[in-house]
Amino acid sequence: MKKILILTSSPIAKGNTNTMADTFEKTAQTAGATVTRFDLHTVKGTGCTACMACRTTKEWCVLKDGICDVLNAFRETDILVMAAPVWWLDVPVALRRFVERWHGLVDASFTPRIPAGKKAILLLSQGADAESFKDLPERYKEMLTWLGVTDVQWVRHCLAEENPIQNSDILEQVKSLAQGCL
Repeated sequence: MKKILILTSSPIAKGNTNTMADTFEKTAQTAGATVTRFDLHTVKGTGCTACMACRTTKEWCVLKDGICDVLNAFRETDILVMAAPVWWLDVPVALRRFVERWHGLVDASFTPRIPAGKKAILLLSQGADAESFKDLPERYKEMLTWLGVTDVQWVRHCLAEENPIQNSDILEQVKSLAQGCL
């Protein structure tokens, strides 16, 4: 049975991002996966503070807050799902705080401190067209690769206002991705 960690970063409960996350979660649970979910806009904590303590200790991050709980859940999961709207060329700060703390998930020689073999899924929704921000998934794939996550896939919902998610094929793509990674 696969363990899945779903991280959402939109405060809009019934918005496109959370609709994609809900669809992934229900599909995975139906297939028998164990799902843990954090809505990061409600998690207390900070991004990386560049204290560099993670470079001088075996501990991956010395900050003890809600983001540390999410990092610990990431360590225990098989599949990381990050669902995010695209705001101002990137994902919201709610998710960026978690991503910044990946600094501590590699040691001083950039050897990953998390178990190998993890997969990652990006579920992105944006108001702009498909040509805009198309580099975003590749940037996150590169960072995840530094952590030893080599299987990174994504679904991008573009032109969100003109292309309502319920009237598109996006949720079918999300279901297919969820089924394919289990």
